[in-house]
Amino acid sequence: MSAVFANGHSLNSRWCQVEDLSSLVVPAGRRGSNIVVPGRHGVIRTTNKRYDPTDVVLRMHVKGVDRDTGALVPDGVTQLHRNIDEILRIFGGDTVLLRYERDDGTARIATVELTTEPVTVAWERSYPPLARVSVAATILGAFWTDESPVSQTITGPTGVEVELTEFAGATAPMTDLLITFFGPCNNPQLGVGDRWVKYNGAITPGQQLQLDTATWQVSPGAGPAWSPDPRSVDFGRPPVWLELDPSVVPFTATFHHTTGGSATATIAGRRAFLAP
Repeated sequence: MSAVFANGHSLNSRWCQVEDLSSLVVPAGRRGSNIVVPGRHGVIRTTNKRYDPTDVVLRMHVKGVDRDTGALVPDGVTQLHRNIDEILRIFGGDTVLLRYERDDGTARIATVELTTEPVTVAWERSYPPLARVSVAATILGAFWTDESPVSQTITGPTGVEVELTEFAGATAPMTDLLITFFGPCNNPQLGVGDRWVKYNGAITPGQQLQLDTATWQVSPGAGPAWSPDPRSVDFGRPPVWLELDPSVVPFTATFHHTTGGSATATIAGRRAFLAP
């Protein structure tokens, strides 16, 4: 059975139960609008639209029972107040990490922030005392992701093309990537679809070059210290250095370089999903 956790606290427990998990399955929508031309039918589509943050609602049953055992207590109304306070405490931080555990045991996570809509509490006549609590939140990064990153290795002569098997199953674009080129490697370029990123320079044997697409940082990685020049990074399609879009067919990466033999690169990151 699927389950939801907030900052590590189960929302499918003896005292708290998410009422409807389908309220979390809300894919992100595109941001931006198309262009209306007077006198022309339809619209002109603007390209490269990004995704908006996603609004979700957690609707929960909260019971006035012991949180550890689920047992009835002498004063259920007082306990219900305490349990509602606990829900407010869990969601009271600047951000909350939601974890959605699927029936197959896999899990996806998303960082959310409570929206301006107030948390609503509706008491019901029941025994033990029960309240319906609704928490509206926004997935700041638009997507759900895996808990841990995966890494795809690409090795070969210039022009080698590798299927991105480690990122298979993703349903949303991935832009927070860590790209590593291993020396010796000259003028490495990685491309996925019509997007590519390139470093104009030489990486000597034993050295590494890392490109962090989330922070736009260039570093020597885990190899010997050296000073790669950020100005030597070139890329083909703003606003990001590189994006893995699972809708691209074939879902492959192409590695170009002028090393003269074989070279190696890796792409690491979390798979992203439109829904949990």
